[in-house]
Amino acid sequence: MQVCQALEAAHAEGVVHRDLKPQNIMLDSSGRATVMDFGIARSMELTGMTQTGALLGTPDYMSPEQAKGQEADARSDVFTLGIIFYELLTGKTPYRADTVLATLLKRTQERARPPVELDPEIPRYLSDVVVRCLEIDPRLRYQSASDIMKDLEAQRRPRTTLLQRLPRFRTVEEFPTKWIAPGLALLLLFLGVVFRQKIFGPSTQPKPGAPAASLAILPFRNASGDPGLDWLGPELAELLSTDVGQSASLQTVSSERLRQILHDLQLTPNSSLDPATLQRLADSSSAQTVVWGQYDRLGDKIRIDAKLQDSKRDRTTALKEEAPNKDAIPAAVDRLAQAIRKKLALSPSVVKELEAQAFKPSSKSLAALRGYNEGLEFLRQGSNLEAQKRFEASIKEDPEFALAYSTLAQTCANLGRDSEAEQYSRKAVDLGEKLPPPEKYRIAAGHTRIMKDNAKAIESYGNLAKAAPGDLDVQFGLARIYEDTGSFDQARDLYSKILGSDPKHLEALAGIGRVEVQSGNPQKGLDYLNRALTLTVEAGNDEEQAWIMQAMGAAYVTLNKFDEALRDYQAALDIRTRLGQKRGIADSVYAIAEVEDSQGKSALALKGYNQALELRREIGDRKGTGDVLIDLGNFYLNHGQYDQSLKMSKEALPIERDVGNQKNQALALNNIGAAFFYKGQYDDARTYYEQALQLREKLKVPGDRADSLHNLAEVSTYLGEYNQALDYYLRALELRRGAGDKRGAAIDSNSMGVLFDYQGRYGAAVASQEDALKTFRQLGERNYYLAEILNGYGHALTEAGRWDEAQKSLQEALALGRELKNQPLMAETLDFQGDVFFYRGDFKSATALYEQASEIVRRTSDQHLRLTYRFDLAKVAVQEGRSQEGIKALRALAQEGDSKGLKYLSVECSTYVAQALINLKKYSEAQQEL
Repeated sequence: MQVCQALEAAHAEGVVHRDLKPQNIMLDSSGRATVMDFGIARSMELTGMTQTGALLGTPDYMSPEQAKGQEADARSDVFTLGIIFYELLTGKTPYRADTVLATLLKRTQERARPPVELDPEIPRYLSDVVVRCLEIDPRLRYQSASDIMKDLEAQRRPRTTLLQRLPRFRTVEEFPTKWIAPGLALLLLFLGVVFRQKIFGPSTQPKPGAPAASLAILPFRNASGDPGLDWLGPELAELLSTDVGQSASLQTVSSERLRQILHDLQLTPNSSLDPATLQRLADSSSAQTVVWGQYDRLGDKIRIDAKLQDSKRDRTTALKEEAPNKDAIPAAVDRLAQAIRKKLALSPSVVKELEAQAFKPSSKSLAALRGYNEGLEFLRQGSNLEAQKRFEASIKEDPEFALAYSTLAQTCANLGRDSEAEQYSRKAVDLGEKLPPPEKYRIAAGHTRIMKDNAKAIESYGNLAKAAPGDLDVQFGLARIYEDTGSFDQARDLYSKILGSDPKHLEALAGIGRVEVQSGNPQKGLDYLNRALTLTVEAGNDEEQAWIMQAMGAAYVTLNKFDEALRDYQAALDIRTRLGQKRGIADSVYAIAEVEDSQGKSALALKGYNQALELRREIGDRKGTGDVLIDLGNFYLNHGQYDQSLKMSKEALPIERDVGNQKNQALALNNIGAAFFYKGQYDDARTYYEQALQLREKLKVPGDRADSLHNLAEVSTYLGEYNQALDYYLRALELRRGAGDKRGAAIDSNSMGVLFDYQGRYGAAVASQEDALKTFRQLGERNYYLAEILNGYGHALTEAGRWDEAQKSLQEALALGRELKNQPLMAETLDFQGDVFFYRGDFKSATALYEQASEIVRRTSDQHLRLTYRFDLAKVAVQEGRSQEGIKALRALAQEGDSKGLKYLSVECSTYVAQALINLKKYSEAQQEL
């Protein structure tokens, strides 16, 4: 791994090699590798050194970016490393062509053929690593050399427990001896790095320092005696907090955090603040500087008296401003913010930076600003319905208030009203063209989020976060984008950062709770969600309470606690129905349908899905529409309606791509693959499963990755690639057990039992199926998977000669199949029951059951089952002495099986053809057939 480590060290310093090739990798006598010749290496930090369009590097080893004359970053070196690995494994270059130009063009348009296709003895995981390195799109490659190392190291790690359970698994040491030489070469590259100090120097980066100062601006006290002016106290604090400006050298305590501290201390904006109370507020908020004060009205004038207490320098400064009338308050606040900046213990350069980053919503209407800030408070608390009212009031007061339109757009998006959100967001962008940069950029960032342009949204919010590191609204917006796109690690980091500044930030608590649930950590998610729920109950925030109850229901589903899940989903639905919140109603109805589906209540589930879909479409919620379509696709898949499943999943896929949800995009790809699988289109199934796995590997959600590995194993099993299938299953099981997913592990165990059955390992098959059935009975689930496991267990018992036990399991499976109204499941069970009579020699009873199964299968689109029942009737013909009839049917089946890649079916057909030939005393032909 030395080359990977060398490149990682270079990339950490911002250096791209750009001319990596075998000649530049030197091995000394001790086996140490050195990466040489950085003659055209370039810093990623520098610009202007190379003209765009210029080709740099050796053509055979260029990346697609270099071939096009585009900018090359660290991922370009990853591509080149993939070419070198490819040659090491196969002895061939992945891009062969007659001319240099054709060679360059080929890598920009065609994916490299996987090494394992050139030599089946190449380990699949090495082939997969190389293929990922050679992705044309840099975003689909490994993003760093260290990511390559992680995958390679993961494969070298022994799997002791799994190997003991399944001793026939071929370990790395069992690969053919032809791999010793290249294997040693790879190991030499794994051992360390020899790199020239003069090129890179130290690789450590200095850590950014902590903020030089922290500032808390408290709500001002109303000294006018007029309760009608109480609203101005929090308003002044909010306006000042943004107007002072943002900098990495100054952390402004959020208004939400201060509000919570004041609540905990039982203080109101009109409370008098003595020195001890002020010190307690400063300590609780970790603020070195505190600003507080009061305001009074003298006729039309508004006088603001503020004090700035600097605990670091132990001094207090009095500040005063006047506004001739209410409409002049924003200008007075601006002047007061300037005075505060000058009095902070900051360098002149930082003060200048604060001035540049000062954020002042561009409205001259105090009423509009009031509505806007009140809307923000409700938005931060998750009260979208109340926030919507305030933002609408704000734009009514000032129809040119661009930022109010932008936040109203986000509120509508939160409520699932996508078309309204887009309309308001476009209005905000149009109005914001001539606004100051901080406000204009914030509106532009919000627009990218509304339009689901997640790549631009992440970039825009990331830039805003750098410019305003203390702005929790910006941090939260970025975290939510990461969550919505399935980037859970990044979302978790940002939510944690927000909670570090404000431990009782309601939306951040709810957000990190959702992220943990979606990442496969439901119990940890529940801890956060319960903390958030307590806050919503205390605040009487019904809307946010419903959102949290919904998330808790999802956590209980993941924990297989379906009664608790239904309880929380129903509680959320009751609140949302009372509030008239259509998107929320759709969410809850949809979630309840999912649970009902898992419990075998198919009619109720389908009704719920369709109701949710109708509501989503009614309010213009594209994301929600895509989600329901995916679940409907899955519903039809589980009920044997494969064409209907394909229709729903294919409609969902472009929606999920448009909204940028990679997790659900992978789910749609998976469901399409599954539908093709059951229709007998195995190459199509594998293609979609591999695409789903590729996305899921990026998202790093263990359960989803395991699902894709399981599905690829199913395809490999049906195509007779048993070693490959077993490898997939073992990888899936490892992920399931690591995540504590008993249900998923049971499903994998069931499928491994089927594989063992195909291999003739009947004892192992029974044991695997028995383990799976035991787990599902403990979980209390009564669904498609339980029926499949009962079928598999019954069939394994049949093959093992335990026929009475087999019939008991199969009868239970048939009853469940009828309850689920799943035609393919019922047909499969009838077929397995026919096998029991077949092996007992009762061919008449077997034929009757096979024909019942065949009649059901004719009404479905499951091609594999159709082949199975034709085979069963043909083998009965052989056993009953109708040899010629059996031979004709079996040879036709074998030919069809070969065309679909079903090797095991071809082998089974050949076995019975041989038996028929023996019946006809054609022994030499039978021997040839075998």
